[in-house]
Amino acid sequence: MRKLLFLLFQLLISMKLFAQTTEYGLHIQSYPLQGSEHTSISLEDGRSIDTKGEEMSLDFSLWLRNDNVFGTVFRIITNEGKNIDLMYSVGENDRRFPILVTGDAVHPILKEARRETWVPVSLRFRPSDGEVALAYDSTKVEVNFPELKGTTGIRIAFGLCPFVGYSLADVASANLKDIRITRGSKEIRLWKMERHAGDNCYDELIQSPATGKNTHWIIDQYITWKHIYMQNFPSPPSVAFDPNGTVFYIAADSKKLFLFRPGSSHADTLRVKGGEFAANFPNQMIFIPQKDQLLSYNLNENLYSAFNCETMCWEGQTAPSKEHDYWNNTITYNPTNESLVSFGGYGHYHYNNELLISYPWSDQPQRRTNLTNIHPRYTSSSVIVDSTLYIFGGRGCPSGRQELSPRNYYDLYSVNLLTQQVNKLWEYEGTPPEGDFQPGENMVYDRENKCFYFISTQQHGVLMRMNTKEADFEPMSLPIGVSLDAQYMFCNLYESPVQKKLYAVFLHSDVGGKSSIDIYTLNYPPVSVKEMEQKIALPKGEEGMTGWVLWTIIGIAVLFFAGAGYYYMRRRKAASNANFGLPVGREPYGATREASEVSIQGEEPVLNNYDFSRQCVCLFGGFRTIDRNGNDITGQFTPTLKALLMLLILYTGKDPKGIIGRKMIQLLWFDKSEESGKNNRNVYMSKLRTLLEKVGDIRIQNQNGFWNIQFEDGTVCDYLEALKLFREGNSQNLDKLLELLLRGIMLPNMETDWIDTFKNDFSNTTIDLLSRLLKREDISDVLKLKIADTLFQHDYINEEALCVKCNILCKQGKKGLAKIVYDAFCKEYQASMGAEYKYSLMEVIAREL
Repeated sequence: MRKLLFLLFQLLISMKLFAQTTEYGLHIQSYPLQGSEHTSISLEDGRSIDTKGEEMSLDFSLWLRNDNVFGTVFRIITNEGKNIDLMYSVGENDRRFPILVTGDAVHPILKEARRETWVPVSLRFRPSDGEVALAYDSTKVEVNFPELKGTTGIRIAFGLCPFVGYSLADVASANLKDIRITRGSKEIRLWKMERHAGDNCYDELIQSPATGKNTHWIIDQYITWKHIYMQNFPSPPSVAFDPNGTVFYIAADSKKLFLFRPGSSHADTLRVKGGEFAANFPNQMIFIPQKDQLLSYNLNENLYSAFNCETMCWEGQTAPSKEHDYWNNTITYNPTNESLVSFGGYGHYHYNNELLISYPWSDQPQRRTNLTNIHPRYTSSSVIVDSTLYIFGGRGCPSGRQELSPRNYYDLYSVNLLTQQVNKLWEYEGTPPEGDFQPGENMVYDRENKCFYFISTQQHGVLMRMNTKEADFEPMSLPIGVSLDAQYMFCNLYESPVQKKLYAVFLHSDVGGKSSIDIYTLNYPPVSVKEMEQKIALPKGEEGMTGWVLWTIIGIAVLFFAGAGYYYMRRRKAASNANFGLPVGREPYGATREASEVSIQGEEPVLNNYDFSRQCVCLFGGFRTIDRNGNDITGQFTPTLKALLMLLILYTGKDPKGIIGRKMIQLLWFDKSEESGKNNRNVYMSKLRTLLEKVGDIRIQNQNGFWNIQFEDGTVCDYLEALKLFREGNSQNLDKLLELLLRGIMLPNMETDWIDTFKNDFSNTTIDLLSRLLKREDISDVLKLKIADTLFQHDYINEEALCVKCNILCKQGKKGLAKIVYDAFCKEYQASMGAEYKYSLMEVIAREL
C-alpha cells in the first residue's frame, strides 16, 4: 500500500509539472535538411477516412518558422486521386503567402504569412457539390472543385506526403498541433500532438494513429539536454560549479583559470598571478557555496589551495608530488563540520572502499575508514542530506583487485556521518532496463519529492531518478548522445537553484592527455520521460474500430521491436567497424559477413589519436561534416557547396597556396561568364564560410588570387592530416596514419574528373604504404587483417591482401572462411580481368610476399 501511495504521489507531481509545460506540437523538419530527413505525418495511419457523403472539416493550429517558408503544409488525396493542398508561395519582393491548390488550380490567399506565432487554419469541403473553403488566419477563400463531387474517402498527410505517386519535393517549415476532423456536425478525430508514442501520435477520441517519419516533437524539449559549451584542452582539467553565481570554473594548470557562464558563447580566461594549484590530476576541484570559495585539493598529500579572486592567486604554496590514488572517487562538502567527504576511487590497479574525511580549513588530520559493508569500487555517486551520506552504485569487485572480474553495482547505501553506521537500503539485481551503466560522480537531492537525480552512462547519457524505498531507476531525459570512448572520463551533475536548471558536465581525456569538456543543461525539476509518452487505450464504439486499431497497435509494436533489434545490431556492427576502420554498414571487400566478423576477433585496443565526433570534415569512408556540438551537418551541404569545399581541401593539400580563382571558376562554373562566375563564387563562398563557422575555427583565405583553407587548432580534416603524416615520413606517427587510412577509401560516392585525379593519387600512395606494411614481421596478424581489408577497398583484386588474409585465417584454423574469401576474390577477378585467377587456394596460402 505504501508503494502504491508513493507511486501515486509521484504521478501527481509529474502531472502537475506536465500541466505547466504549455508548448507542444509537431515540428516539421524541412530544408536545409535532405529530403530523406523531412518530416511526414499521415493521419489515420494513411488510411482513407470515410466521408459518408457529408461535409468534412479539417482544423488545426499552425506556427510558421523562418527556416523555409516555401512548399507544402498538408495534402489531401481523395479516393479518385484528386488533391487539395495548402502551400506557401513567393510573391513580389520575396514576400511569402499561402495558397490553396485544388488539382492544378492555384488560389492565392491575399495575406502575407505571419511567422513565429500560432495561427488558426480551417479547411471545409462538401462532397455533394464540390465546394471548398479555406480560412487562414482570419482570411477566407472559397472555390468550386467539381472533381470532389461524390468523394467517399480522403487521405491526409502533413509535411512530406508519403502517398505513392503524390509526393512533392518542397516542404514548408512549420509546427502544428490540435488537428481536428469533423464530419457533418460531429467531431470524429482529435490529434492534439501533446504527447506521442515514438514517431506516432494517437487521437483523443478513438486512439486512431497518426503515423510519422522523422518526427520532432516540441514537448520533447522538456526532456532534452541542450548543449551549451565545448572546449578542448591539451591536458585534463578540473571542473567546479558555483551555483550562487552560476559559473563554471575550469583549471588545467596553475597558470590559467577559465570561467564559463551559461548564456554566453565562450569562456573568459583569468591569468593566475601566483600560488600552487593543489590538484595532481583532474576531478580535484570543488566550489564551496557556503564559503563562496573555489578550492583545489589533493587527497593523497592532504593539500588544499583556495583561489583568491582579489589577488588572482592560489593561496597554497606546496606543489603536488605524489601520484593520484583517487581516480573517479565521489566527493562532496559537509557544511556541518566544514569537511570534504570522499568515498571510493581507483589507483595502482586497485579499487577502494575508503571513506576519507578531510578538513581543509582546520588542522584536524584526515580520517580514513574502510566501509567493509560496501565492496571496493570507483565511479560511485554521492550526496549529503543533513548528516547522512548516500552512496549509489559504481564499478569494482569484492577484493578490490582490478584483474579479478570487476562489475557494475546498482545498490544504495546510507552512511551516518556522526556514527559512520552503514545501512544498505536496496540493491537492484541483474541488468537494468536498457543496459548496464555507471553513474556520474555526484547526485542532486530533491527535498520536495524526496528523490535523487544522477547522470548515468546508459544510452550515452541519461538523467535518472531514484528514491530510498525502491530498487528502481526512472529515465528523466532523452539520451544526450555523448561519446563514451575515452581513456579517462568524468561526468557530474550540478543544480542551479537560482536558474532552476540542471547542468551535466562530461570530461573526456585520451592517453596522451588531450581532453575535451562538454556542458549540457536541462530544466529543473525535470519531467519524467513516461509522462511524455502517450498512453494508448483500446478504443470503443466508433464503427467497430477496436479490432483494426488493436491490430495496428500490435503491428506497430512488432515493427518497433524489430527496428530496435535492427538498431541494436547496427550499433554493435558500428562499434566493431569503428575499431576496424570501416564506415558503418560496409563489409571489407573480398569478404563475406562471416569472414569480416571473424577477422576482428581478439582485436587489440587501438589508440584513438583523433576525435571525429565533433569539429571535423571527413573524406575517408565518405564525405561527413560534424559541427562543434557533435551534430552531423553533412546534409546542409548542397552539391555545389560540397564541391567547393572539396576543391579548397584537395588543392590546399596539393599546394599550401591553394587554387587560383580563375581555375576554381573553370571547374565549378564553366558554363558562366567570367563576371557571373565570380558572382557565383562569392555567393557560395559566403554560404560555405557560414556553414564552416558551425564546425569550428576553419578559415578560407584569398591571398594574391589563390584560395586555400586552413583548419586551426581544435578542428581536423582527415585527408589533410593524412597528407601531412605522409610527407613527414616519421615512423613514430605510423599508428596515427593507420588510424586515418583504416577509416575507409576517400570520397567513395563523389565522382568527377578533377576529384578522381586526387583520389587515384592518394589511393596509389596508400596502397604502396599498406603493401609494404604487410611484409613487416613486427606487425600483428590482427593489424595485418585490417590492412588487408583496407587494401581490398582501394584495390578489390589486390593479390597481396588476398595472400595475407587467407594465410592468417588458415593459421587460425578458419579454413572454410579462407575459402569464402578466396572464392569471392576469384569471382571479382574473373569479372574484371576476363580470365580465371591462375593460383589455387593452396598456392595462395603458400605464397610468400
